[in-house]
Amino acid sequence: GSLHIVYFDDLLRSEIEGYTSVQFLSLTILVISAGINILGYALLVSLYKHCVKTIFNREIPETLLGCLPSFGVHLAMLRPLEACWRYTTARFRVLPDVIILGEVRCGTTTLCQHLSSLPGFKPPFCLWKHPELDKKETFYFVGHYLGMVDPFHYRMCFPLQITKWFHRAVLKRPFFTFDGCAQYLTSPTAPHLIAKAYRDAGQPPPILIACVRDPVDQAISWWNYENNAIQWGSSMGLHKWNTALRSTSYPPHSISEAIDFSKSDSVESAFRSAGELFDRSKPESRFILPPWAMSWPSGQLASIGRNGRFASNIRRYESVFGNFFSKKDTRTEASEKVPLSSTLNFVNVIPLSFLGDTSELVKALDSIVRQATQRNSVDPCHFKMSDYMSVCSVHRNASRKSKKTDLKDQERLKRLFKSDTNELENLCGMSFGWKTSPDLINNI
Repeated sequence: GSLHIVYFDDLLRSEIEGYTSVQFLSLTILVISAGINILGYALLVSLYKHCVKTIFNREIPETLLGCLPSFGVHLAMLRPLEACWRYTTARFRVLPDVIILGEVRCGTTTLCQHLSSLPGFKPPFCLWKHPELDKKETFYFVGHYLGMVDPFHYRMCFPLQITKWFHRAVLKRPFFTFDGCAQYLTSPTAPHLIAKAYRDAGQPPPILIACVRDPVDQAISWWNYENNAIQWGSSMGLHKWNTALRSTSYPPHSISEAIDFSKSDSVESAFRSAGELFDRSKPESRFILPPWAMSWPSGQLASIGRNGRFASNIRRYESVFGNFFSKKDTRTEASEKVPLSSTLNFVNVIPLSFLGDTSELVKALDSIVRQATQRNSVDPCHFKMSDYMSVCSVHRNASRKSKKTDLKDQERLKRLFKSDTNELENLCGMSFGWKTSPDLINNI
């Protein structure tokens, strides 16, 4: 009888210990889960405040009830936990092979869709779950990640190194990555930060692509696009403008006002100051983009009259990358570049018209693939023509119908961009036939 009692006590004790272990494990998992959720919501709230103030250029609603509509939209669209995971694993990730710098409303979304449809091209992580942005652009160097623009952590937006190795070494398949943030070309800070990311990593510069179109059409399209975004912000209950950050002149109420605003002393000074924030000649500093410099200095509509200066913006990238790298660092033969870019060392130029011309589009895509292959020092990728043709019907993010633009605004835009268009055509060795092309504007 005593043996049975001893056996029962031992059995009961082991069951209690086992139950305690399970209970402890369950409690640990619960605490970790709660901690992750708290972290996620804390970051979500911070991102919400940041985006409302610097991206939508509004003030946070004064009441909790007033915040609910806009917070609900951000809750559905933002990815705070994935951003945290990627940030902590950034050192194990790759940098993109191709960066489409912009310009906004110049076909960057369509070109990115073409690239992501090709075998081996992997899209980037986007903080926003939005159909026009997701799997296309990171927004990293324009400050969407709470202003953090540290070049080292740029790789957080791209796949793990082991994923690249697995595709190439095991699956024997091509593997390339890209970023298509259309706001980089006009950004005065992005060139320094992008160049530093690759130089510090000991890598050759990426394939840089500038999509261009008639600057008059670009300015009008961007004006309409941003005004739709303004209406979207208002529909969330964001009615009060952040005048402390953007001034009482923002937003301008017409294209003419927008041009005047972009040429004002305050905006000119803001762009100059932003361009000096991360200049290579200055001592190393914290890589935090100040609110006044996001996404562009003085706000998105301050770019009307600046986005269309394609030659000037391209020249800035050529100059900055020329200071960080030598020409041989590109690992790209001039014959492999997009034909219009033979005179440039780092930037490839693709007009919007190429995206609607099957022959020109295939040539541009083939050039990008060849350059990406050379950059990685791997065997050339020989895609079939069908690989290219299967994506040639893609057309994304087209402009919505809008009111006709005042003819006086169009004439003013023509004059504004005339000299820059002339410089761009000289760089590319051809006339684009735009409204601002010198041979079409002499009668003004």
